[in-house]
Amino acid sequence: MTILMRWVDRCIGIVSTLILARILVPDDFGIVAMASVVVAFVDIIFDLGINVAIIQRKSPSQAYYDTAWTLRIIQASCVATLLVIAAPFAADYYDDLRVTSAVQLMALSILILAFENVGIITFQKELNFIADAKFVLFKRLFGFCVTIILTLVLENYWGMILGALCGRLASTVRSYWVHPMRPSFCLQEFKEIFSISQWVLVKNVSQYLDRNLHLIVVGGIARTSVTGGYTLANEISDIPGTDLLAPINRVLFPAFARARDNMRELTRLLIAAQGVQVLITFPACVGFAMTAREFVPVALGEKWIFIVPFIQILALSNIIQSISSSANYVLTVVGQIRLLALTSWIQILLFGAGLLLMRDGLAPELVAQIRFSAIVLTFGVSYYLLMKHVPGISLVLMLKGVVRPALGCIAIVAALSALDTLDSLAHVQTWLLLLAKVLTGAIVYCTVVMLLWLAAGRPEGAELFFLNKLKRNKPQSAAIPSEAK
Repeated sequence: MTILMRWVDRCIGIVSTLILARILVPDDFGIVAMASVVVAFVDIIFDLGINVAIIQRKSPSQAYYDTAWTLRIIQASCVATLLVIAAPFAADYYDDLRVTSAVQLMALSILILAFENVGIITFQKELNFIADAKFVLFKRLFGFCVTIILTLVLENYWGMILGALCGRLASTVRSYWVHPMRPSFCLQEFKEIFSISQWVLVKNVSQYLDRNLHLIVVGGIARTSVTGGYTLANEISDIPGTDLLAPINRVLFPAFARARDNMRELTRLLIAAQGVQVLITFPACVGFAMTAREFVPVALGEKWIFIVPFIQILALSNIIQSISSSANYVLTVVGQIRLLALTSWIQILLFGAGLLLMRDGLAPELVAQIRFSAIVLTFGVSYYLLMKHVPGISLVLMLKGVVRPALGCIAIVAALSALDTLDSLAHVQTWLLLLAKVLTGAIVYCTVVMLLWLAAGRPEGAELFFLNKLKRNKPQSAAIPSEAK
């Protein structure tokens, strides 16, 4: 139920993006994208990882919560001040004066959100996922409604910016309604929190650059409208990977944190989580890349057709990220945050090296290809670090949960490629072709994976987990391969 509510939350965000894409033009998305990248960068520089510190602390005192709340406000104040100063320089880099006012208003929304009740973090810490999901769902629904209404009225990018500001204001007010904690200004536990936060900061900066540096580069070499299209493509391509995984990860992180002193249980949870995630995200990412030519005109409109190549490349990047998602959380809870930062910096350096090598013919599509290559090359490093610091994890054990979904995805590519060669489909309406491809891909994938699972002797794993869910039975030990027990 909790994960379902999280997926509903994500679906609202996806629907919001699709509606806004219909109302606005690429130029509007470009302004918001440029401003958002600048705001996120400054915000991450001052991020002290308050949530991580509280969740990892076994029994935090009220003074601990108060200090965390105070530090968050100090952080936001620094961010807002720096953004107001940096906004004109950002506009100069992007060569668009509209970025200045957009960045400055976004700075205000960061300051508002900093006053949110720190007590709501206990929903995650105490595994009260229903209360946590309800709070997040309210924030998403309110922001969705206000953003759509304001965008319809204003018919430009200000609807998105003002909608986000109103959503954060409503979220802050409601946080004091749903949780009784009343934090006060305090710095008593600063040293304790900062001892955890310093590595969280290094990791966050590296992961921000890892995820957003390509957007910054595109913003500097392309027109505002192209930047808007590339950013929208990045958001859309995240749907099959990040948006599907995020609800699961939000539930898994506290569970991993509770099991950090029991390596056997932690390994069991990791294998189970990765198996389930890969089984879902592999076909979603591959299928999305294979149907992008039909999806874009149907869901977004013909004005966005130029983003199809971007979506195809960026969606495939999420395949690698879906495999390493749970592993990153495990390394976090066992105190190896610095290793995550190291992995991200390696990927950033590889991406930067690729940009330098290809600088003469640099274009948005090439930037996406370079990023994909950097992700693939860094993947082995992240799993080497995981196996080194989590006893019981082996390459064979991890691959067992990947092989069947990977073969199923190969079958999807073959089936949909065959559909593209049929002359009888040349004059079929785009939405019908999209529907045909989605159904064909789903049927082929499920059939191939299930046949391979049966041929393997019905081993414990993600397939058994989902079958038990469909039968409304309790899964056996969360469907963990016996080697991990």
